[in-house]
Amino acid sequence: MKATTALVLGAALGYFLGTEKGRATLDQAKGWATDTWNDPRVQEKVGEFQSKVSEAQEKVTPS
Repeated sequence: MKATTALVLGAALGYFLGTEKGRATLDQAKGWATDTWNDPRVQEKVGEFQSKVSEAQEKVTPS
């Protein structure tokens, strides 16, 4: 089962990295991910999450 999974993942990776269409698909996905990450609404949520983590860390870390 592990060998089959590795084979399928290897074939997919080879396709995406080895063919022009595959690289174009990866570039498109990278663009979407970058656009999403740079969206102000996403960054607002990231800031909220970082604040909550900092608050939780202060409660857990002994003074």
